[in-house]
Amino acid sequence: MAKKSAIRIALDLETTGLHAEQDAILEVAAIKFQGSEVLDTFETFISPGRSIPYRVQRLTGIKPELLVGAPPFDAISRQLHTFLGDYPIVGHSIPFDVGFLRRWGLAHSNPMVDTFELATVLLPSLSSYNLGQVAHSLGIQVPSDRHRAMVDTVLAMQVFLSLYERLQTVDLALLQDLARLDAPRSWPLLHFFRHELRLRQEHDGTSNLSRGILGDRFAAQLGMDPRVLSFAIARKDDAPPPVPTALPVATTAHIQKAEVPAEASFGTSVAHEAVYEAFEQRKPLVVEVTIGDNDYTPVLLSTLRWLNESEGESATPRRLVIACSNQQGARRLVSKTLPMLQSRLESQLSVAYLAERGGYLCTHRWFGAALRRTSGELTAEQARGLAKLGLWAQQTLTGERGELTLLPQESAAWERISSGVERLPSADPRAGSIYQRCTYRRKGLCFVSLAEERVKNARIVVTTHAGLFDDLSSSHSLLSGIEQRVILDSDLLDEENARWSGAEFRQEHLLNLLNTIGAELPTGRYQGLLALAAPSLRGNGPGGISSTPTVAKAELDQRMLSWFQTLRQARAAVEQLFKSFQALIEDAAHQGNGKGEGAGRSAGSRGHERLDQPLRLTSQSCQVGAWNEVEQAWKQAAHRLQSVIDLARQAEKIILAPQKNAHKEKGSGEDSSLASELAAAAHQLLEQKRLAEQALSLEESESVYWLRMPPTPVSHAGHQRPGQGPQTLSEPAPPILHTQLVQTSALLRRLLLREQRGTIFAGTALSVDGSFAFTQGRLGLESEQGLTLSIERPHHEQTLLYLMDDVPEPNVPQYQRHLDETIMQMASALEGQTVVLFTSHAALRSSYTAIKPMLEARGILVLGQGIDGSPRNLWQIYREQEHVVLLGTGSFWDAGDDVTISPTCLIVSRLPMPVLHDPPIAARAELISDQLHNLTVPMAALRVRRALNKIAWHNDKRNAVIMFDKRVVSKEYGAMVLQSLPRCSQRRGGASRAAESVLDWLTDTGSWE
Repeated sequence: MAKKSAIRIALDLETTGLHAEQDAILEVAAIKFQGSEVLDTFETFISPGRSIPYRVQRLTGIKPELLVGAPPFDAISRQLHTFLGDYPIVGHSIPFDVGFLRRWGLAHSNPMVDTFELATVLLPSLSSYNLGQVAHSLGIQVPSDRHRAMVDTVLAMQVFLSLYERLQTVDLALLQDLARLDAPRSWPLLHFFRHELRLRQEHDGTSNLSRGILGDRFAAQLGMDPRVLSFAIARKDDAPPPVPTALPVATTAHIQKAEVPAEASFGTSVAHEAVYEAFEQRKPLVVEVTIGDNDYTPVLLSTLRWLNESEGESATPRRLVIACSNQQGARRLVSKTLPMLQSRLESQLSVAYLAERGGYLCTHRWFGAALRRTSGELTAEQARGLAKLGLWAQQTLTGERGELTLLPQESAAWERISSGVERLPSADPRAGSIYQRCTYRRKGLCFVSLAEERVKNARIVVTTHAGLFDDLSSSHSLLSGIEQRVILDSDLLDEENARWSGAEFRQEHLLNLLNTIGAELPTGRYQGLLALAAPSLRGNGPGGISSTPTVAKAELDQRMLSWFQTLRQARAAVEQLFKSFQALIEDAAHQGNGKGEGAGRSAGSRGHERLDQPLRLTSQSCQVGAWNEVEQAWKQAAHRLQSVIDLARQAEKIILAPQKNAHKEKGSGEDSSLASELAAAAHQLLEQKRLAEQALSLEESESVYWLRMPPTPVSHAGHQRPGQGPQTLSEPAPPILHTQLVQTSALLRRLLLREQRGTIFAGTALSVDGSFAFTQGRLGLESEQGLTLSIERPHHEQTLLYLMDDVPEPNVPQYQRHLDETIMQMASALEGQTVVLFTSHAALRSSYTAIKPMLEARGILVLGQGIDGSPRNLWQIYREQEHVVLLGTGSFWDAGDDVTISPTCLIVSRLPMPVLHDPPIAARAELISDQLHNLTVPMAALRVRRALNKIAWHNDKRNAVIMFDKRVVSKEYGAMVLQSLPRCSQRRGGASRAAESVLDWLTDTGSWE
């Protein structure tokens, strides 16, 4: 007789805010269920004893009149306590809800089952893990009246049942791995996985799936861990073709827009001629494509036609590389755009994706040290990440990082098992690299090797900018032999190259590396790679690896104890070095006789600077009193780090020594994996050491170096919904040493233009005032080198560009007040439907505080980036709700794929000129005679053009763009900005007439030229 399902409680609360300590409960809903059977329900409004914020009223529909006569919470707490009993409580981000109940003394001992956590593990590729998105992906109908307690409770119960059904299909061995993760007991899924493992073992009559002697023999015969046989890659011959990774809803709209008859594709004919000329004559082509929504159809269609025309003409068919700025864009090309365009051309050119370095799951690392304790107990986020990776590894046929949605805190889990270290040379040249000696590669189970084969056989290879740089800078390049390249998003290529070539020197990273190699615990035991490898490393040891995550002192010999002492000394030296960095920042902030403003703060500059401002390291740095302390600290740290690098290499050699492993049958590879991890850690330490050596030498170089205090970290009080919650300031983090190339043009020239090839640089914002000279310089092109073309759709019948001429200029008193008044006037006239772009979070917060009460009193919801959610969250609410105003900055300008509907009115608060005290910009500006016209204004003009193309011209909706920055009409360089934009209808006028003019435009037709 089948055992009955456990009884559980699905629960959801609606509250006045996110802080359990200061906010109140508005509504409680709970369902007691057993399997799919509902046993009982509980539902009630709660009197909060305070006003309900307008945002909560809009999102939940709970208005004050609904709460008339509702009981206070203490009147229903006993009844709810009885209802809950000691049953497990199920919900989406349930620790948030339980946090409120525990303030009232309820649910202190109830186990929690978080459907958010469970979904992130069992649905590893979702673009978003909010309850509605999870339910939709599982085929569960999402009610239109979401965000009410009982509706969300029912939805959470249905989501749990569907996810639980999926969990039953998980391989028992993997479930045991999940239950044995070295995770904190506070992780909600740990108890749940262990409970499910017990139930599964009782049902199947098994108790322990440890490999044992038979498993070891099987591993020896395979030469691999037998668990690899549960991977989809080991079953690929029997598996159906992989389903493309799901993409956000926005990309579907993007592709649908592109599906027009071939003869109607805007700009294709002119692009056709330029593309053919560039490829046939092997010339670079810079082509600007501003036709709305990052649509590169004219270039891509022409390129595919050129490739197709070579069919059958040559024994060596033409091949092509396409690179774009990010993984999401690359995956959209592979799964949506290119198939659609090829369908139009009736072609079937093979397409492969090449990930960036570190972009594949390394099977060798996964079955090596990935799941073993090397540097302490996993965090809950790392445990969730590893659990997600374990489930995904049994599904993926490509092992590509881009298939996964890893939350920021989960990225550390990926770093434990990612590729990128496989070609590092061994400390013992006879042993070869990891790649050369990897059994998984020889058996066809290496994702990197399989990706390389796909790339070699493909006619079209798609990658990212960083992936292209990784490959072309490698001695094992796969793409250098392909003569035709199309680089999309080329307006971002300079920024991406700077990011790719930059690096950071962080205390946290260094200490993690040292702890991974080895550390002594307060208990007197030892952990890390050295401890795991102790049986192979100590004199006369039995070989192999330790069966326990930590080892006793008695298991180490004198040499190993000296290694742990060296590591302890290195940690102390690193901590002292970063203390000296802190002292340098403080000293420089209070010391005068520096250089003027305009080139960024450097050590020795004026003392009114704040400590959170970047401190550039230059030849003047040695004038700061604390510099001697830095020099002494670095001398000691450099010596200690080199000692650790040397011991890690020595340990690697010993592990790989043939005589040390003669006792083992050829096989499991676990000790080889430990050697590989030691090699990787030593390599990273060496790279970090070299970075600091170059920075602290204060010599002139192609790079700029600077110290910056990171933002003060926040700690969340209790549990909260993802990305939200009560925050308290933590201890300040140590400074970070940054580096970046001053000019990336030389590197781009070396990587992309060293040989005569047909390279097309395509972007949405490449020309400034009708000239490509600025962009050509940034790309490393000579002004007379190559071809240029601009394909832009006129918007004079779609967009009114309203230019303010009677408001204060930025940084002038009353500017902020006039801006706030204009936002309120426009939002009131349009009943929302407005997006405002700011150039700083401080300005955004100032406007948010000023306009929010006034507009909410008029029934208009105001949402601020970083205050009410991420850009994706805000754009989703904008799409779903009426009467909304969005305030954004930073990444909001670039929009990405978050925009799904263009606003009726877009307000550009001020020109987005780069900040000259930012060290990379400051270093670049020093090389330019006319910084205003040759750097800051061109960068601002291009960014405005890019933002309008994505936000205002996402679709054909008639709209208005208000340029609130008076400088576009009052300064001579304003013409440069305006003439860098596609054709729009324009009106120049005062703030008082802006709303009227916009309303007239929206109700009119045609242009106003």
